Amino acid sequence: MSLKRDDTKKRILEVTMDLLESTENPDDVTVRRIAEAAGIGTGLINYHFNSRDNLVKEAVTGKMESLAEIIEKLDGDSSNPKKYLEETLIAMSDTAMKNHKLNKLSVEYDLLKGDFRIYLYLIPVLKKIYNESKSETDLRLIAFQLIVTMQGIYLRQEAFHMLTGINIELKSERDSLIKSIVQNLIK
Repeated sequence: MSLKRDDTKKRILEVTMDLLESTENPDDVTVRRIAEAAGIGTGLINYHFNSRDNLVKEAVTGKMESLAEIIEKLDGDSSNPKKYLEETLIAMSDTAMKNHKLNKLSVEYDLLKGDFRIYLYLIPVLKKIYNESKSETDLRLIAFQLIVTMQGIYLRQEAFHMLTGINIELKSERDSLIKSIVQNLIK
């Protein structure tokens, strides 16, 4: 892809995310509104993303990946990598809950068509936890279990609340849940 096309695509994604973050209802962010804010024609959006839904999903997934990249670059407390993993998942969860409607779109896309890159951001801290006692495949499976568990809970919040009594919209309950998931999955 040429530099100009990359710049246009990046601009469309940035504008889309800005609009999504500034609205209560993601459905209000239309292709026409995105195009106007980006200063481009609607045809360019369709050219780069094929549909509004693909654009929204890619923008939200990119936002979550950029958060994961930032978290990955932070030096966790190497004396307690399990606590650092909990803090990482809590930070990701807090971001997801701030953008609840967007997160649902992202999770659906991730589970059905995503490329699983976000799971790989957990590998460095899992390596510290297991100190070479697990294979790369085992670490990837553990990362997958952690993220998919949280994604399933986000998608089915009401059903999960009915099943467990845990309301993930409440930060204290969500944080306790994450700590419990980590304690149960990381042995």
